[in-house]
Amino acid sequence: MSNFELVCIYKAELNKQIQNKINENVEKSINEKGGKIIDKEIWGLKDLSYPINKSKKGFYIFFQIDIDSRELAKLNNALNLEENIIRHMTIKVEKHEKLPTIMAEQKTN
Repeated sequence: MSNFELVCIYKAELNKQIQNKINENVEKSINEKGGKIIDKEIWGLKDLSYPINKSKKGFYIFFQIDIDSRELAKLNNALNLEENIIRHMTIKVEKHEKLPTIMAEQKTN
């Protein structure tokens, strides 16, 4: 198992209920692939650097996960099929950083 950080950007116009459902689906996908969620943070609604599919804002969520590298492609495929996720990115890290992240701290300030 390797350490990864996953950031997903959801469509900005989604209500809390739909966001929670997508979170459950992402968590279920990670668990089905043999992964484990270490922690997660909700970064909230933020401006995008550039428009994506005519959207200028997105709802960000951050996951710290442990998953086998071979299963990562399957996880990315599952995330690509979720129509309410406009972007996602997974990066490999040596070790997980202590939370809260700078992005979460900016949200509270």
